[in-house]
Amino acid sequence: MTTQQREGIAMTTTLAIHRKHVRRLATAIAVLALGTSAAACGGDDDAPAATINDAVPTTTTAPVPEPTDERPTETYDQLVAITDGRLHIRCSGSGGSTVLFIAGWDHASADWAAVEPAIAERTRVCSYDRFGTGTSDAPVSPQTFDMQVADLRELLDNAGEPGPYVVVGHSFGGAEAVTFASTYPDEVVGLVLVDASPDTWPDTVCSVPAYASGCELMRNPSQGERLDVFPAFKAVAAITSLGDLPMTVITDLHRDDHTLPESELARLDAIWAEGADRWAGLSTASRLVTVEDTTHDIQTVHPALVIDEILELIA
Repeated sequence: MTTQQREGIAMTTTLAIHRKHVRRLATAIAVLALGTSAAACGGDDDAPAATINDAVPTTTTAPVPEPTDERPTETYDQLVAITDGRLHIRCSGSGGSTVLFIAGWDHASADWAAVEPAIAERTRVCSYDRFGTGTSDAPVSPQTFDMQVADLRELLDNAGEPGPYVVVGHSFGGAEAVTFASTYPDEVVGLVLVDASPDTWPDTVCSVPAYASGCELMRNPSQGERLDVFPAFKAVAAITSLGDLPMTVITDLHRDDHTLPESELARLDAIWAEGADRWAGLSTASRLVTVEDTTHDIQTVHPALVIDEILELIA
């Protein structure tokens, strides 16, 4: 796709209706991410301004496929057994690489529904639900990003979904995507972060008195994923380089919460911007794309923009 076509998509994207999450932790996650809360709606005048710095789940368990040298082509949506339980995975399409989608905290893989079909027309796509999300089993112990990545790698092996992978992570899932790329550098050929939460964000949230309940939720071991948030982000903060991995960081640099004073919002914006720069700085082959007039869930509000950025990294 040419630069002119990409800019045309970014300027004319019809804004999708932001799907409201009704799961137990949804409200708290919106607080944690501090994504913009204003609803975006259709019309060319409302299209996002991007600035560039260079299916229904089932409950069956899938059989382990026979080993093969051929790339997978089948479409499926099912539970697959790994050591600590069953994880829900759905895959479709075919191609020389697999785009691997990782959702945000407590979000199921269905959050990528606006993006996956277009990518599946070009290559293989897979998305999954972590332990404690969607129809996947509950986690057997507190989780970190390292543990989630190990579970995901076993899931891909058992499901017969080999690399190379282009990994796409949203919100807290961005840290998991970075961890996956750092752990398996020989298998990851591209990385896209969609409004990924900075590794400083948990501490930032806990410094805002108005978000005390969100901070408490992150510390609560009874939350669905049982993600041990603070040690998990501390570990990912220790990742300092992904070499020359082709990488795109798509971000909204403006928090929108009218309950906070402007000075506090400016401080949060600065922290988020620093976090986006930190993510982009992990690779010598990265670029930063900032999006206006959006919410935290850029992939559902402006799917065409996200689709185009992913397609840029597909060989």
